[in-house]
Amino acid sequence: METAPTLILYAFTGKVELGEDRWADRTLPDYFYADQDAARQDLLTLRAQLATDPENSYPPLCLEKIETVPMTRAAIMALLHDGVSAIISSYEVIEEIGVKRR
Repeated sequence: METAPTLILYAFTGKVELGEDRWADRTLPDYFYADQDAARQDLLTLRAQLATDPENSYPPLCLEKIETVPMTRAAIMALLHDGVSAIISSYEVIEEIGVKRR
């Protein structure tokens, strides 16, 4: 009997978004990456854009490693009905990068 695979994905968010409700459905979607380097590159691009804003300050950005539950048919149905929080088994911040104004 073959077991369903778990997935390792990457995402990033502002530090203020971390916590118990991190994966609750929100107005702004999260972007997920299969590759840590691609996620980090997009995080750095966003940081560079935010750093040019002289009017506002921004919290540090956090690169996250996410492990899903086994991706069974039931897990996919839960994802479709309940949102991404239904398939997150664990996640951790693997890097925190501050946003400094230029």
